[in-house]
Amino acid sequence: MNKQLLQELSGSVRVYKSIDTTCDINEAVNYPTEFLNTLEPPGVHSHILKLKIGAPIMLLRNLHPPSLCIGTRLCIKKLMPNIIEATIMTGHAAGVNVFIPRIPIIPSNFPFQFKRI
Repeated sequence: MNKQLLQELSGSVRVYKSIDTTCDINEAVNYPTEFLNTLEPPGVHSHILKLKIGAPIMLLRNLHPPSLCIGTRLCIKKLMPNIIEATIMTGHAAGVNVFIPRIPIIPSNFPFQFKRI
């Protein structure tokens, strides 16, 4: 559904790739970066994230409650290398422009810990 919506929007696609690392440096030998890139745990975006200006997005982490919390819907305004400028679409802060940085996420449902930024 997301891919189809992205195709409907005009403009070029910006591709973001995650930075995946093990939390324990000693585990890096057992879980190389290439393997970590293939993992898609629930609640965590995939290794490759494709976005366009005007696309709706939803936060997966609390950044600045109550305006920027899990489930907040935003509309992308500008795509930069390490930050996204977006407008909040719902709630009491609707219409406010915000900046969303790269966010580290550590999934908890794996036999080992890794971090995806």
